[in-house]
Amino acid sequence: MKTCSRGRTRSTAHLESRTTPAVPRRSKRNRSGSSTTAAMSTRSRGCGQQQSPGSQSAGAPSERSKKGKRTKPDSAGQDRAERETKKSNLSRREEEEDDDSCSSAVSSPLREPYMPAVEVERYPDGTQIRRPVDREISSAYNHTKAIYYEKIERQMKLPTLIPDTPPNCLDNDPTLLHIRESAKKIVLRAAQFIVGLSSSFDGEPLAWCSGFWIDLDSEKRTGTVVTTAHLIRTKRPSLDAWLCKDEFASDVKVTVHLRCGTIAKGCLLYHQKHYNLAFFRVKMDSSIQLPSFSDELKCAQDIFELGRDESVNLVINHGKVEYSNPTRYERYHHMYIQGPHRDREYDKGGPVIDLDGKVVGMIDSCPAGSFVPSSILLKCFHLWRNLGRIPRPHLGLKFNAISLLNPVQVEKILIEYKIDEGLIVHEVSSGSPAEKCGIRVGDVIECLNGKCISTVVELEDMLLSIMENSGDGLKPDLDVEIQVYFVRRHLRRIKTLRVNVSDDGEIIVRGIHIFSGKPY
Repeated sequence: MKTCSRGRTRSTAHLESRTTPAVPRRSKRNRSGSSTTAAMSTRSRGCGQQQSPGSQSAGAPSERSKKGKRTKPDSAGQDRAERETKKSNLSRREEEEDDDSCSSAVSSPLREPYMPAVEVERYPDGTQIRRPVDREISSAYNHTKAIYYEKIERQMKLPTLIPDTPPNCLDNDPTLLHIRESAKKIVLRAAQFIVGLSSSFDGEPLAWCSGFWIDLDSEKRTGTVVTTAHLIRTKRPSLDAWLCKDEFASDVKVTVHLRCGTIAKGCLLYHQKHYNLAFFRVKMDSSIQLPSFSDELKCAQDIFELGRDESVNLVINHGKVEYSNPTRYERYHHMYIQGPHRDREYDKGGPVIDLDGKVVGMIDSCPAGSFVPSSILLKCFHLWRNLGRIPRPHLGLKFNAISLLNPVQVEKILIEYKIDEGLIVHEVSSGSPAEKCGIRVGDVIECLNGKCISTVVELEDMLLSIMENSGDGLKPDLDVEIQVYFVRRHLRRIKTLRVNVSDDGEIIVRGIHIFSGKPY
């Protein structure tokens, strides 16, 4: 219908300009999803062929102008166009505000669907006869209930509603009540630098370990993670670490599992067989927290072993520092953790922290319940960063510390040899410089390069310090001076050994005598 006369259009425009509110109202949405304000604007622009001159755009001349009749100045058309543009922009802003309010709106409460039964008749004994439910209604009800249970399942994945979390000592150990609250805080701070690592070889899962950040490069946006080399170990044919028969693969695929739930590729930078250490470079998408270290450890000191399981959940175990001699199959750079027996399936390679939250070592699974103290760990890291490898002097000897023996045995040694400190030689590698200079099983090593030794960890610290002070560390051998007490002759002598230097694992060769029918 052609009802849009010129006068009516003017009055309508005048009315619209008068009734435009100062504060914009929210536009309502029609069924198609667009706002009614925009729809009305569209309808007003398409109101038949006889439009008012002011409602036409500058580029579309009216019929009157085509016939040469007098028209309104162009400024009136521009004013109308500007008003329409402002109205359109206002409508768009209102729609955006609607979207923002919807996205931040409180979700509706979750209600379980319930379909009341309709009672038709009731018997005297109370039995009810109910009206049968229509098949379509029943199907719709079951569908609605399935949606409800799906929402419940999603809801229970919220961190605030997780029903079952792995138990740990800070949750259920009554003996830790006196330190529980403070320990929770320091553990959560330490959790910022702990990651999980998984490896696979030839498409098959290989190992899961924990690790922690030890260095970062802000310019390249990369970080360095340290963990145990067991992550890339493919074979372990012998439990004797001194035979050095473990096999490692440098082309193992390693994935780093970050605490936020994301993953990153781990690129192997270096691994050291003797200390079972491995360093990986990881690309960082966000900032990382580096740990603080402490090399002060006391016997019976409270410590926490930390790691991450395959769900990247924090693994927390409590123990106390224990000084102990290694067995004949173990390296002597370990310290031990006194505590309940447990499976360290996930936390090997993770940090050991004290009650100040400082890292005092790295968990090692071989031997079980042991860790590499931070004094050795940091020396290894500095050597690798400066030299590109971790060289170590090979003495060709196994030891036990006198101070860690049974007091009854210590007294006997003191009475017989007037010695209460030093390292007792338990095995000498066949053909080694130590064997050639006359050192035998049972002799006591008292000093290394003029410094007294009381434990095997102290000896390992000294060996690494020698390498730190040796310059480039690339020489294949070096001289070390040891003070030996020869127990069979009751003599104390200083010997100079020219020992091999290598970043490979040290091998102790057990001497054998091929019997030919003749005595020694």
